Parts: sequence; C-alpha cells; structure tokens
Amino acid sequence: MRKIFLIILALISGMAVRAQERLTLQDAIARALEYNFDIRMVTVSKQQATANNTAGNAGMLPNVSGSGALNGGSTNTYSELAAGGTQERKDARSSSYQGSLNVSWTLFDGTKMFLVKKQLNEQEDYADLALKAQVQTTIAQVIQAYSQLVYQYQQRVAIDTALSLAMVRMNLSQAKFETGASPKTDWLQARVDYNARQSDSMYQVANINASFGTLNVLIGVDAYTNWIVDDTLISDMRMEPKDKDLLKDVNFGLAAARKYVDISNLNAKIQKTYMLPSLVANGGYNYSRSTSQTGFALFTRAYGPNGSLNLNVPIFQGGNLRRQSKVASLQAFRDELNYEKQETDFGRQYRTAWNTYVLAVGAYKLESENIKYAEENLFIQRERFRVGIATTLEARQAENDYVTALVRLYTTAYNLKLAETGVMALENGLVK
Repeated sequence: MRKIFLIILALISGMAVRAQERLTLQDAIARALEYNFDIRMVTVSKQQATANNTAGNAGMLPNVSGSGALNGGSTNTYSELAAGGTQERKDARSSSYQGSLNVSWTLFDGTKMFLVKKQLNEQEDYADLALKAQVQTTIAQVIQAYSQLVYQYQQRVAIDTALSLAMVRMNLSQAKFETGASPKTDWLQARVDYNARQSDSMYQVANINASFGTLNVLIGVDAYTNWIVDDTLISDMRMEPKDKDLLKDVNFGLAAARKYVDISNLNAKIQKTYMLPSLVANGGYNYSRSTSQTGFALFTRAYGPNGSLNLNVPIFQGGNLRRQSKVASLQAFRDELNYEKQETDFGRQYRTAWNTYVLAVGAYKLESENIKYAEENLFIQRERFRVGIATTLEARQAENDYVTALVRLYTTAYNLKLAETGVMALENGLVK
C-alpha cells in the first residue's frame, strides 16, 4: 500500500514539473520587475506620458507647413473674335506651378497653453508615481505568493510528519496485536489514521501546484514551471510604527491620488480659458508661375510674402462654454473628495496593518515556544506507548497535538510575513 501511495504521489508531483531550478524570494522579485505584465503595461503608460509632455503638444510652438502644385495641359481652341476673324490653335500647351510656405502661431489663448504644459508635467509625474505604486504592489503580491508557496510546502511537511508518526504507531500496534499485547482495534485505528494522512498528502500536492501557478503568473513565466523554493520564511519582528501623517506625503498611492487632483484642477482652469479671446498670427510666402500658348497672357509669375492677425472673441455658444467649465470644476471637487476619502482610509489601513503585525509577532513567539512542549510530550507518550504504559488513544492524541502545533507554527510564520509585507507596502518599504 505504501509503495502504491508513493507512486501516486510521484506521478502527481511530476505532472506539472518542467524545470527544477532554485528560486529565492529575491530572484522572484527580480523576475517580476522584468517580466510582470502589469509593470510592463504601466511602464508603457509612463513612456506615453513622457512623449506627450512637449511644448508643441501644449500649443506653445508655431505650426509651419509647405504646399506646392504642378499643373499641365494640352487644348485645341477655336475662337471667333468680336473684331472679326477667327483664331484656331491645336495642341496648345499650358503649364503652371506654385508653392507656398505658411506659418500659424497662437500668440494668446487665454493662458491655456501654459496651463496645458503644466498639466502635461503633472501627468508625467502622475505616471511616474503610478509606476512606482504598481511596482510596490507587484512586489507585495510576489512576496505573498512566494510565502504562500513556502507555507504550502510546510503544510506538506506537517502532513508527512503526521504520516510518519502514524506509520510508527501502526507498526507498533501491529506488533503488539500479533503478540497479544494489545487489541486489534489499536492497529485498525492506526491504519485508518495512516491512510487519512496519505490522502491529505496527495491533496496537498495539488495545493502546491496551484501556488506555483499563482507565483509564475506574477513573475511572467510559464504557469507549469516548478521551482525549488526556500523552506522557511524570514520576517522582521522588530519593526516600529512611523508617523502616519508623514507617510501621507510619501505613500505612492496617496501621492498619485493627490497628483490626480492637481491634474483635475488644472483641467478646470483650462476650460475657463475657452471663454477668453484668442489671437493668432498667420504668415507665409507664395510663389506661382504659369505659361500658356493661347489666351491673353502667355506668361505669368507672382511671388511675395503675406501675413495676418486673427482675433477670435467667443460671445455666445449656447451656454456650452460655461456648462463645460462648471462640469470641470465639479469634477475637480469630486476628485478632491475622493482623495480625502483615500487619505482617511489610509489611516485606517495603517492602524489595522500595525495591529495585525503586532498580533502576528506575539502569536509566532507563542507558537515557537509551544512547539517545544508539544515535541517533548510526543516523545514521552511515544515511549510510554512503546513499553505499554500509554494507551493508543494517548499516543494518538500526542501525535495530533504535535502536528497541530506544527501547523500553527507554520501558519503564524506565514501570517507574520503577510503582516510585515502589508506594513512595508504602506510605508513604501518595498521600493527604494
């Protein structure tokens, strides 16, 4: 039976294995920074914002264009003149070409161009903060996924420990039963426990494979890739809380929200400039030349500069300009309220994160001490059972208590790592 179990376990473990390379937490973070899809997409958005942040896009620079045309033809003409006589010409050739250089420059648009340029600067800063926030979020997700994977492996260790203990008790019970020192029910109970632990171990392999898939998606590799990961979670249990009011100025998420409010306020100011007059200067240089073998002008040429100043004063557009300005102002006010909401919620999150961290530290220390007692109790009860002093119920209870203590220890270590990551994410401790 045990051989069959090991074969099944090996098959389940091998189904998803394509590579068995060492992957530390720092390696996983490095891969995520390079290959994570969310980071790559936000990076492109940052590049777009940088490309858009130009004086020309803000409307500060002139528009210069050139144009040209070439025409030609061949006509047959016949004319009867008023003075008498006729004029007839076959295959009369004509040609013309012209070119121009045109310049248009907005000299005044109600300061809209300056506001737009400032808004482009803010949008680039916002994209930079959004990228940093995404990097920090992704790092936190990688740490959580990696910790989950280590935790699942630790759960398998606990299950296999229970499996080994059940097997030892099963063998002892069988030996005692065969010698008449104990009833068959002790051996049957040990056998039931042993089989149950085998089933738990097989299901745990599925949990490990699922955790591999979650981690692999975050680091941008094939979901079926398996790794050799660390067997323990290392956490900092000496962190001290910081001033949450100071963190509001450095937290990437809040800083990005504040920047978005600034962009919205600038947009409200830009909408008001559409109600102001605008002054545009136009200029150019034109050249044209034409020839014709028929008609009154056989040759014509014209060239020279031209220019104009155009003033546009918006007087009435159905009230749409005021409406758009009011809508933009209301949107800015709404974004301001949303930021204040996020700022208030940040304080709640930070307080909750620190309470969770302090609780996790205390729980981990308690379970680290408790596992020693459970291990000593297991050793004593197993020896008592070996010599026939303890009952199978006492031995089984000691086994379950030890395994339960081991699971709680691993669980508190996992919770501590999650709590530490949550605090560091709020304090911008994951991105330097």
